[in-house]
Amino acid sequence: MVGIPGHAPDPIIERRMTQQKIAAYILFRKNTPNVSITQSLTHQLQIMAEKAGIAPLLIAIDQEHGRVIRIDKGITRFPAAYGLGRIGNPGYVFNACKIAGQELRALGINVNFAPVADINTNPENPIIGTRSYGENPFKVAQLVKQAILGYQSAGIICSAKHFPGHGDVETDSHLALPVSTKTIKDLHETELKPFKSAISVKVPVIMTAHIMFPQIDSEWPATLSPILLTELLRNELQYDGVIISDDLEMKALNQSGPITDLSVKMILAGCDMLIISQNLTCDISIDAIFQALLNAVQDNIISESRLNQSVERILKLKQKVQQKLSPDIINHPDHAAVSEKMMREIFLENPHSRHFPVDTQPERLLIISDNSEILNICPGIKTNRLLLTPDQSLKTYQSTIAEMDEIFIFLSRISYLPALESLQFTKNQNIRFFSLNNPYIQSKIQLPLTSYINLYAECLPLATFNGLIFANFDANK
Repeated sequence: MVGIPGHAPDPIIERRMTQQKIAAYILFRKNTPNVSITQSLTHQLQIMAEKAGIAPLLIAIDQEHGRVIRIDKGITRFPAAYGLGRIGNPGYVFNACKIAGQELRALGINVNFAPVADINTNPENPIIGTRSYGENPFKVAQLVKQAILGYQSAGIICSAKHFPGHGDVETDSHLALPVSTKTIKDLHETELKPFKSAISVKVPVIMTAHIMFPQIDSEWPATLSPILLTELLRNELQYDGVIISDDLEMKALNQSGPITDLSVKMILAGCDMLIISQNLTCDISIDAIFQALLNAVQDNIISESRLNQSVERILKLKQKVQQKLSPDIINHPDHAAVSEKMMREIFLENPHSRHFPVDTQPERLLIISDNSEILNICPGIKTNRLLLTPDQSLKTYQSTIAEMDEIFIFLSRISYLPALESLQFTKNQNIRFFSLNNPYIQSKIQLPLTSYINLYAECLPLATFNGLIFANFDANK
């Protein structure tokens, strides 16, 4: 499965289809700036595939909602998994995934790399966090199952990730190789429970983790480990769906060897498909990997029987591809109402939600955020809004801040905390902090907070907050 450079298939993609017969593609934000371009791209890809005799294509995306979302305009946004986990309503997870899946189908996307089946047992984990349904293995297993059933109800292929578990590490595998000290026994007690739950409802795809488990395999990370992929996942857990690698461009694999050799090793370890996103480093040659795999088959390093196992699984997966749905369902008002109800409950689940709505004069209110879109919250309030940027000095805003009664801080990146903490606030000012991504940040904040609210994501259904946090909100102003 490979990435696409832009908004339309180019001659390189045509060659991938006609000569290399690559029939699986993954989309990122660079490909999906809006609904119409996304629809056009998926349509053109399928037309090209028909001419090449390889239709239907598998067209995939990471549309988890919350922190990881590739299409953020013109679709229904749902809360992050962690927020839904806090509510703990399995029906909400099912409905969110069903609606999200239906809208993806209407866009011509037939594979969603969701849900995240990792258990966020390490608060210092830099990459999973609110992408997970929580810290409790049993709750996460229950909600992962509902997510998969929701996607299946929508007629879209989904994936449980990242096997055998990415929740208890402190390294981002996009940047380096994480190491976990877990044993097989440890995995069965915690990390594997959501994957077992996913397998019980026949999840069609499981994505691997680029993580080292030296207590289990001292030589290879999970994506390259026959112990974890074949002995554990295939044989012990009896999973018969497609195993797909996480992105080969991630730096976690840099120390394991040449990527061409590793791609062969991944197939031998148990992977059926490999992802080369062309979205991170873009320094990995798809042609070189294709040739390495072809040579391995011709030289019988990858046996014909092993190749056929993966081909049969992939063809079976392609049979699950369903026709596009009507575009009329995309961002439907009924869908928005469902999402806003969920987000409202997540907000009200916070103990400090009792401090809202706030009744203040708009000119005495300052909204600060490092996320430009969040500054569009409650557009009917004509108030002061400040976007944090890395190169600015907040000291220049001290006089403005001094004039405020209410200061709302919506923060994604904790790197901005020192600058915020260097400001001078008066005891009469109400500082209300909204954490957008990190649910564990409260103890690290050295500000005189009046209120603290976890929202669990930076890409939110903003209409939820109309009238919820401001008493004098009027959408018509």
